[in-house]
Formats: sequence, structure tokens, C-alpha cells
Amino acid sequence: MTVADDAVANDDDVQSVRRWVRLSCTEPGTHLPALAEIARELRLSAPVVRSALKKLAADGLVALHADYRLYSVGTTTPTERAYRMMRTAIHRSYEPGERFMTRFEITRTFDIFTKEAAAAVRQLIAEGLLTGPRGQYVNSYSTDQQRRRVKHLRERASDLRREALELMQTARQIEQELPTGGNSRDT
Repeated sequence: MTVADDAVANDDDVQSVRRWVRLSCTEPGTHLPALAEIARELRLSAPVVRSALKKLAADGLVALHADYRLYSVGTTTPTERAYRMMRTAIHRSYEPGERFMTRFEITRTFDIFTKEAAAAVRQLIAEGLLTGPRGQYVNSYSTDQQRRRVKHLRERASDLRREALELMQTARQIEQELPTGGNSRDT
């Protein structure tokens, strides 16, 4: 290993790579391009990009597939994916006290296995969103749950605003770099 391989990304480098990942690869599970390509695009060395990606992997933004030295946008387990889809469905489509889907309906609707459906239901019961035998009903939201949900939604809105501002700033920078003038087509 050379000295260059021991390069450590500073906070600005990590933020640059974080911003690049968020703007370039938004779908969880998407594999990132080769380190050299990312480094070339960000004008950083490959060891610095590798160091930054390791830090982002520790934060959960990306996942490192060690055997392949391949990174992907943070992935979720099938149970986490099922939990998130079911939680979203509960918040969007169900009223408190309404009967929730059976495990068979869950597996068919969300295209998941029974094992993941059962684990996700257990998690939703532990969280208090589902109640009854085997989580058959949507629970009434307690005041604390409503406060936590409002807090979570505000944090998410704040994150989205911040990301939108970053995107607008990047768009302005790109627009400023574009040549000005009339028709650039050859006639």
C-alpha cells in the first residue's frame, strides 16, 4: 500500500462526495460507478474518494460490498423495505380502527415473502401502529405518536428543502458555465 492509498478525505471532500451521491444516484441499491470515474468527475484523487465513501458507508448513505470493492447507494434489507412500504400504506390509506391486510394480502400486494411480512408486522406492532391479534387493525395514534410523526415530517421537509437548495445552486453553477450568446448550431 502506498502513501497515496492512505489518503484521508477531509470534511469538504466528504461533503462533495455526499452531494454527488445524492444528486447522481437517488435510487437505493444503485451501484456507484468506478472510483476513478467519480474521482475524475469531482476532481479528487481515487484514494480520497475511497476514504470519503468509507465514511459515508459508516453513516449508512452508501453500502460497501467488500468482496468486490463496489459501492452502492444505501440498501435496505427485505424486512426494512416491507416495513417502510407497509408503514407508508398505513399512513396514506388506513384510518385508526380499520382492519389491516392479512399476511397473505401483504405478501401479494408488496411482492415480499411471508417471513419479511411477519417481521415487518411485528415491528409495526412494537411501534404501536398496528394492534390486535397478529396486527390486524390500525391503532389509534396517541398524542406522543402524533408529535413524533409531526417532528419526523418537519425534519424530512427540512432535508428536502436543503436538498432542493443544493440542486438549485448546482443548476445555477452549470448555467453560469454554459456559453452565452445566440444560436450555437452550425448552419
